[in-house]
Amino acid sequence: MAKKGIGQTKNPRTGKYVKIDRDKGRIVSTKKSPGPYKNVPVIRKTKD
Repeated sequence: MAKKGIGQTKNPRTGKYVKIDRDKGRIVSTKKSPGPYKNVPVIRKTKD
């Protein structure tokens, strides 16, 4: 079950996925193995 306020996105510099606390705007953890986290929503850019 996904925790509210946590999302994931790909770090363009390292190419690895990171978990981000959306409320505080901080990186929580970085995934060491390839691919995205399971059961964590992916944060996408919004179109203006």
